[in-house]
Amino acid sequence: RTTSGGMLVLIAVFVLLFLAFVARTVAVLKTIADRRNNEKRPKRTQIRPIKTLAVLGSGGHTTEMLQLLKRVDEKLYDPLLYVIASTDETSERRVEAFQGRQPSRIYRIPRSREVGQSYITSIGTTLWAFGFSFWLIVQTRPDLVVCNGPGTCLPIAISAFLCRIVGLCEGNLVFVESFCRVDSLSLTGKLLYPLADMFVVHWKELHERFPRSSTASTFVPNKKTS
Repeated sequence: RTTSGGMLVLIAVFVLLFLAFVARTVAVLKTIADRRNNEKRPKRTQIRPIKTLAVLGSGGHTTEMLQLLKRVDEKLYDPLLYVIASTDETSERRVEAFQGRQPSRIYRIPRSREVGQSYITSIGTTLWAFGFSFWLIVQTRPDLVVCNGPGTCLPIAISAFLCRIVGLCEGNLVFVESFCRVDSLSLTGKLLYPLADMFVVHWKELHERFPRSSTASTFVPNKKTS
């Protein structure tokens, strides 16, 4: 009887925790939806620096992100932390060569899946990447996560969302879709569309298909031609 009673207590506690988690998830999603449906952004009641974590991807993703962060207020968005995939040497070189704001620190996380990797073996690497990303979010506790499409940002964004649910960090998410996406979202964009506090696209056609997005002109400068 004692064992049976203890099991019932454990089950009851588990059910209560699960219901609390679901209720908190619904509350966070409602807050996100309200922000996206409302043009007016909530006023900050306390003026303090916003710890910002930005995810860099390979190629054009890194270029777009660096140009975006070049324009933010250095005093308001501080410290600025970068996350790069462990095998992405190109992005780190671009950061070092970039003539603009440098990050306070660069973190590296494992990729969920390498190019050409089989889907079977990628299950283990994906779980490892999510676990590593979750621990990174717990350590850094960012107020704001900024990403723009690379697959590297998915475990970071979801980990920040989970930490936000349990109250470990503010974890507000700004997702900026790649400029090359004219009439369809990237896979990462489709997955994060419901979770982003602000979802930015560059083209009218894309905004019409996803009306809860915001539009912005490109922040990547055109190359001058002689």
